[in-house]
Amino acid sequence: MQENKPITDNLEVFYDVFDESCSFLYDKLHKNYFELFLMTANNILAGEVLNNDLSDEDTKELSHIYSRLEDVEFNVEEIRKAIQAQILKAIKEMNFLNGLTTPDSIGLLMAYFISRLNKSKELNICDPLIGSGNMLYTIANHLTANLNLYGCDHNEYMIRIAKVFADMLNLKVDLHLEDTLNLNLCNMDFVVFDMPNIIKNKEESYIPYKWLLHYNLMLKENGYIIGLVNNDFFNYDHDKSFKKELLKTSSIIALIELPDNMFKTLPKSIIIINKKIWDKKKCLITKIKSLSDVKEFNQELLKMESWFKENIIL
Repeated sequence: MQENKPITDNLEVFYDVFDESCSFLYDKLHKNYFELFLMTANNILAGEVLNNDLSDEDTKELSHIYSRLEDVEFNVEEIRKAIQAQILKAIKEMNFLNGLTTPDSIGLLMAYFISRLNKSKELNICDPLIGSGNMLYTIANHLTANLNLYGCDHNEYMIRIAKVFADMLNLKVDLHLEDTLNLNLCNMDFVVFDMPNIIKNKEESYIPYKWLLHYNLMLKENGYIIGLVNNDFFNYDHDKSFKKELLKTSSIIALIELPDNMFKTLPKSIIIINKKIWDKKKCLITKIKSLSDVKEFNQELLKMESWFKENIIL
């Protein structure tokens, strides 16, 4: 890294080069934005222009754009944030739902919870609704353990982006292109997810319940689910059958409501489930009113720290 160069400058350099490459390729090839994203990422990874349908002059000009990255050493968070900004642009350009990407602050919170729940030197972590991969990769960048990462999505574009995103961060991820209910994994220490907003048909069961029970089967004994769910998540369990089934093997140990202003549509909470029956332990139920108000957030963090010390024995 260049001496005394601010991190934000490096991030902007990477973003600008990536964005300029996408614009250049669009002018020449007129592909959709996701294809442009993938072309640019693969070119940067390869260290050369891989697009055979460009003229020699265009290839030379594109190589010159990429040359601005040569003298800068980027850390993984700079790369992740720059790519995440490009993914958000791609989602907007392609009119994809915003639910395909999760705010960085959620990944940071989940990394914090994982670090407080398990001190093992090696962890198996799965995101069965991985989308672009940003949440899982934010978590990975903020943990010190050796990680075996897994992800699943039914959308081919998202899996392709999650793959190249991981490659650019030098993360090894076992990715599966399939319906989340068909994902057949086991021995997970953690399953993490951001549950999409689901509109329930009156005659149908609430599909997120099926998903969560399926994810619970993936866990090893004493493993954890840390998921982002709508605040009305339990309102559809009219006969309590979902909760009864879940509590046969597991315990809901925390429900943390997030600030309303974090979400454009329905407000959400973080649910933490432990594949273990808890006796005489108190569930953590709280609301984080603000992530931007440092004093207020630190007070909430102290409250959570106190709960972890009292209830989690490592």
